[in-house]
Amino acid sequence: MLFSNSLLACVFFTTCTASPKPPNQIRLPKPGGKYEVGLSITELTDHNRTQPFAPNGTLVQLMISVFYPVTHKHHAITRAYMTPETALIEDITLSSQGLAAPNGTFGKVVLQLASDQNIQSRKDKSSRAFPLVFFMPGEGTTRLFYNQIASTVASKGYIVVTIDAPYDVDVVQYSDGSFAYINQTLWANDNSDLASVALLAIQTRMADVSFVLDSLSGTTLAHSLVPNLPESGLNTTHTAMFGHSLGDCTAYSILDVEDRILGGLTMDGDLDGPPLLNGTSKPFMFIGSTNHTRENADDDPGSTWLSGWPQLLGWKKYAMVADTMHYDFSDYPILFETLGITPTNGTTFLMGDLKGKRALEIVTTYVGAFLDFVLLGKDSRLLDGPVKQFPEVTFEN
Repeated sequence: MLFSNSLLACVFFTTCTASPKPPNQIRLPKPGGKYEVGLSITELTDHNRTQPFAPNGTLVQLMISVFYPVTHKHHAITRAYMTPETALIEDITLSSQGLAAPNGTFGKVVLQLASDQNIQSRKDKSSRAFPLVFFMPGEGTTRLFYNQIASTVASKGYIVVTIDAPYDVDVVQYSDGSFAYINQTLWANDNSDLASVALLAIQTRMADVSFVLDSLSGTTLAHSLVPNLPESGLNTTHTAMFGHSLGDCTAYSILDVEDRILGGLTMDGDLDGPPLLNGTSKPFMFIGSTNHTRENADDDPGSTWLSGWPQLLGWKKYAMVADTMHYDFSDYPILFETLGITPTNGTTFLMGDLKGKRALEIVTTYVGAFLDFVLLGKDSRLLDGPVKQFPEVTFEN
């Protein structure tokens, strides 16, 4: 384990109950897997650590979302994609970057989920253990902009926990209504110490994941977040992780130090972060944007692909998706497509020409196939090489 057990204070909890219907509600697609999906959100405080990017020695406070498969018959509900306050912040921020998103845009968006109220007989006490998976977002991007990806992966039979990284994602809203904003001074592009800042951020994120793992090993918290769990709670010793951008660096580096995470997948990231000193035999997969090869001179100069790839000693795959850019591996494509809005500056938003629904299908299908392989021992032709179903996906040896 990376860090010793930490004290847990669970100060906020919401289950998947219907949100008040916003005006002109716009629904994202219903998760397309075998299961309906529920959602719980909670706030966790680690009393053993302080947040290095926050002022005044603030304790590490994390907001997490838990998307879980629903096995019984439940009422279908909608749930706000993000809180009204956060939605307004994103309206303003993304509009300033060239997106036609006037105030109220993101506040209209809802997820299609299932209520936590079982409408079958109360005598039905059956439970089901689903594998646990962790996700972390890119630097500067709230975990909420991956809600649709996470819920779709959950619909395939996984409990997906998304974890925000305060002060290196754009905004985190806590249960009391307060906010943690990105530390713009530390993350300024002209900061000569940016590489060391990123390294510290990855190390902090690794500790965050281990803390959440420790916390979810408690059966009381686990049962409060996920209905119909077995009496033993969540299986926190047999998990996997995926991430986007800086979140993927976490999914890579944590393999060397966290025994409970058995494999990692990166969505269009690099191998920055603490090096795998002894290498790892754990499965690892990259799925990324067009021409993001391991030797591409246009890659991030801080990338460690050339030195890091040989340190992956076990099963590993490197796949690229045609007509994509960096943020096609977030909810941006499906979100903007559903809203009917297009960035006026595509370069700023780093999006390619792939349609939103197709991007979501490709990303979640390959993530699901990887998780099936790592956690369930299932082989898939998708992971062997190109297939007719997804001609956009090519592999690099």
